[in-house]
Amino acid sequence: MEPYSQPKAVVLTHPMGNDDLLYNGLVSEGIEVVCDPMIDTELVKLEDDCRHEVYTSRRIIFTSKRGVEYFFQQMKPADVLDKSFICIGKKTAQVLESYGVKPWWVSGGRTASDLVKELQQAHIRPGEKWLGMLGELAENTLEDGLKGVCHYRRYNVYRTIIADKQNEQTLVLLKAQEPLLIVCTSPSCFTGFMNLYGSHMHDQVGFASIGPATTKVMKKQNVTPVVTARMSTYEGLWQEMKLQLKPEYR
Repeated sequence: MEPYSQPKAVVLTHPMGNDDLLYNGLVSEGIEVVCDPMIDTELVKLEDDCRHEVYTSRRIIFTSKRGVEYFFQQMKPADVLDKSFICIGKKTAQVLESYGVKPWWVSGGRTASDLVKELQQAHIRPGEKWLGMLGELAENTLEDGLKGVCHYRRYNVYRTIIADKQNEQTLVLLKAQEPLLIVCTSPSCFTGFMNLYGSHMHDQVGFASIGPATTKVMKKQNVTPVVTARMSTYEGLWQEMKLQLKPEYR
């Protein structure tokens, strides 16, 4: 798909939540939408050694809303009120606050790399014990970047499950050989989509990427997104998608 060609339909590859911004925005613009989630998540049990580390740590890092949710499915907020919590993004902080816990630090950036840069400049007491509660597919950005800041240890609180069945509606759209936009909000969404539908790709298919990590994975498969969010959020992605979908917004 050439930049700014108008797709006839859009495939959303992320799990649908309540009041999904991208879905609602597309429907309001009269765009045909197919929801074909490429990923799901499930809880990873925190073993006794992890619980001990939680109780003896000083600070706990969350990089996503799911990390917060799966952590508090296994830990009582009352048991960790003495901890200082660090979040990436306001949405993650909002989920943390819904459990009655206020964050100590909310990163102004959108990625683990942004958070590392901020914390490297902060005045942190040497030798503090910090934990990261992450998903299994998360890279080791925090572990590598915080070596000189604190004693950091990572635990996975959820894993990602990649879809293994094709969606008939998606297949129909791909076989129509008409302009089609595939929206990927994570590297896993793109990888899952290509695993299932890679053999059906044609030059009228374009991809929308939520940010650098997803774009990096796309380019490894020689795919250049026609839409890339300037800010790695659903809001930022939607603003760029509107430029692709509706010429009057440009």
